[in-house]
Amino acid sequence: MTVPLLPVTFQAPGFKGLNSQLSSTALDSGWATELENAVFDQTGKITSRKGWEALTTSGSPGAHNIEQIHCYESETATTVICAANSKIYSGTTSLTDRTGTITALPGNNWCFQNFNATKIVAWQLNHPPIVSTSGGNFADIVVSDGGTIPDGNVCLAAFGRIFATKDDGYTVQYSALLDETKWAVASGAGSFSTLDYWPDGKDYVTAMAVYEDKLVVFGQRNTIVYDSPEAPGSLVIHDIIAGVGCIARDSVQAVGTDVLFLSETGIRSLKKTLVTTKSPVQDISINVRDELLIYATAGNAPKIRSAFNSVEGFYLLLIPSTTSPTIWCLDVKNLQQYTDLPQAEQVRISKWTGLGSPTAVAYGRDLTMYLGVRDADNDGIIAEYAGYLDGTSNYTLKYRSPWMDLGNEQEGGNWYKIPKQATVTTVGGGNYTPSFAWAFDFNNYENSKAVAVASSTAAAEYNVAEYNIAEYNASNRELVNSKFQLSRYGQFMRMGVSIPISGKEVSVQKIDLYMKRGRISR
Repeated sequence: MTVPLLPVTFQAPGFKGLNSQLSSTALDSGWATELENAVFDQTGKITSRKGWEALTTSGSPGAHNIEQIHCYESETATTVICAANSKIYSGTTSLTDRTGTITALPGNNWCFQNFNATKIVAWQLNHPPIVSTSGGNFADIVVSDGGTIPDGNVCLAAFGRIFATKDDGYTVQYSALLDETKWAVASGAGSFSTLDYWPDGKDYVTAMAVYEDKLVVFGQRNTIVYDSPEAPGSLVIHDIIAGVGCIARDSVQAVGTDVLFLSETGIRSLKKTLVTTKSPVQDISINVRDELLIYATAGNAPKIRSAFNSVEGFYLLLIPSTTSPTIWCLDVKNLQQYTDLPQAEQVRISKWTGLGSPTAVAYGRDLTMYLGVRDADNDGIIAEYAGYLDGTSNYTLKYRSPWMDLGNEQEGGNWYKIPKQATVTTVGGGNYTPSFAWAFDFNNYENSKAVAVASSTAAAEYNVAEYNIAEYNASNRELVNSKFQLSRYGQFMRMGVSIPISGKEVSVQKIDLYMKRGRISR
């Protein structure tokens, strides 16, 4: 007698994001144990990230990494400033040398800040601070009032002043109002020491930020929040957060009404760290904590960069490495909106590989995310996050489910599963070849099969958008069901989908699994 196939449907697989922390335990199908080169679309489904498109055609610094990018914002335009090969450049298509008359550079780890409408100031440890007007050539800042300018590694332009660290690592000086050349007390400048207020002894300033109307000073392992920064001579400590600091200056990003930063224990939300009674778990990267920290604490913290893409709603943490550069993408669209959600479901995480192994990133008010990459000639260039190719190369969207005994699904339980067929529903354009992989019982050996998709690149399916969302009606996107014949059997099953991205966006909508029921497993 023919045994009917048992259907199991996985709607929006991986929609909760990556969870490498519990990858060897039983998780539901909403999680992914591998998720590479993915973002989450407006319906929550995993979708291929964009790639990079080269902007620079001339003036490259040659075979040198662009290690810092900054967006200078005027009233009407965004000017890109970058640092490479111990020089400073402006522009995108053509890079113009703006090094000017500054003292010979020791490196490219500048902390750039926009100041007083028309100026860019920058600090770097043990180097005279520098200034540029309207994106022009840079020069050393010349003190005009007999004061002493600090020469630390951290600066912040806020509340009409520049706050900057001294090279001792714990003293913060602030300039006179709207004047980067005045640092004497008589001019309205001043300083304050953090040394007396660090919990458990000494700490060092690693970053500064603005949170609401407060000044935030991050140490390596602690954080001090000050009230009244608009009158820095009357600073008052609002709060001291013991045990939570920032290990990478350029990981700090304002995200709506929050501030995200990288600590020794993961990526943290400042808002949730302060309001501990409402949210006792503040580590928004908890689902990938151990894997993230392996990369983040490997001695490359000074070169970690980040950006917040407000249009696509993600925080990007870029960790350069000579062997395995890694990018962590945190979807934070729900971070502000749904505070009653469990912490793990507010932030969805994916890991990116490729993307030109970028060494710098910045997001401008022109709503463009700029990257520092190497082109085909190995020259450092400015690129934009756009298109669906990494330069001219393909990349792979990759998803792996948790190990599942399907006990919470239809007809699941403690019996052998004999899968016969899987149908993967994708939405995409152009020609692409999804692969379906499956494995059993915690054995990493996988079977895989691939099926070519030749999209007709038609317009909307039925010429309407589903639920008034243009999920299927975007141009050059089509819903396709790819069928795979399966084999083998076991109790616990893991499945995955890999799709080479070659110029068109592709998203994974659902997976339908059809299987027979075997004998009870022991």
